Amino acid sequence: MTVLRHGLCLALAFIAAPRALAADDDTTTGSAVLAQFQGHLASPGCNDASSTWRRHYAPFVRRLIDSRDPALARFDYVLTRMADAGLPSEYAIIPFVESHYEPDQRSGIGPAGLWQFTTQTARAHGLKVGGGRDDRMSMEASTRAAVTYLKTLHRQFGGNWRNTVMAYNAGDGRMRMAQRRGGAGLSFITRIYPDKIHAIACDIIDHGDSEHWKAPLQRPLPRLRLPGVLRAKG
Repeated sequence: MTVLRHGLCLALAFIAAPRALAADDDTTTGSAVLAQFQGHLASPGCNDASSTWRRHYAPFVRRLIDSRDPALARFDYVLTRMADAGLPSEYAIIPFVESHYEPDQRSGIGPAGLWQFTTQTARAHGLKVGGGRDDRMSMEASTRAAVTYLKTLHRQFGGNWRNTVMAYNAGDGRMRMAQRRGGAGLSFITRIYPDKIHAIACDIIDHGDSEHWKAPLQRPLPRLRLPGVLRAKG
């Protein structure tokens, strides 16, 4: 009888576990976010990381442990969607370079939003721009478009994350042309783009293992629940 009761308790616990896990999906921790980040890196080694770019982006990386800053929750949101799409964690670093993880960034009449899409690229990936509406300013809509775009580029460039992020920066047409020309034709900004991504990734990894970060990363982190579209300002 005791064995039967024990078996029944285990069975009930197994059945109840998925419901408990689903409830916990609304909250995570910084440590869990960083573990997921490290687990999906394409290039986890940091011996070749640029110290110049690590210093340059260090202030933005430190935002991840500021409890008043939404950067960590935004990073978790993007990182989860990259992992769900089978894409490397390096692509979740792109918004650090493009917008410093600020969804409302604008460059005059040019690129806008978290991913700094041009109007042409945004429209090509299903985002509406114009008529008082700009989906680039929606973190949800623009991230969905970015994942689709990066999946396409990742496939086109054979799963090479460095070529993929260069294509994201320069455009896939220009990247393909440069490859046919042995790399000629790419701007300096495009050529150093992967170095920036890798440097930021390594800075996150190294800080994540430090004593200074341990306590802040253990705090509960509510996960983002986002509206679909933000109307254009003005």
